[in-house]
Amino acid sequence: SFTYVPILPAQLLEVLSTPTPFIIGVHSIFQSETQELLDVVIADLDGGTVNVPECVHISLLPEPLLQQTREALSMVLDPELEVADLAFPPSTISASSLKMQDKEIRAVFLRLFAQLLQGYRWCLHIIRIHPEPVIRFHKVR
Repeated sequence: SFTYVPILPAQLLEVLSTPTPFIIGVHSIFQSETQELLDVVIADLDGGTVNVPECVHISLLPEPLLQQTREALSMVLDPELEVADLAFPPSTISASSLKMQDKEIRAVFLRLFAQLLQGYRWCLHIIRIHPEPVIRFHKVR
């Protein structure tokens, strides 16, 4: 229900100052203009960084999802941890190729998002007073 713009044209950069939630893609050549924004989380997909201003509070994932995700990512990124405490560890541990490691990381996040969003249909309410039924999303507290 909020604004999503894949790539914002240069002429519309002032839209980034709107007081409503949004996801807007901005070309990296406009990075200096985006650094001035005080309450905007900036994710640099090319550089692999996320800048969260001090005034923006982002809550952590709920437990046990946070711990499960951390453990799964550590096993993908450092598979030696899985057998580090074994009395008789296997003689060789094959590290995943970069392509396979990328797929494993994607699978961890896919599972996380599926767990976070499971049961979302219980939040959908159909309003039938209009000629065409309207579906509204109501967040369960």
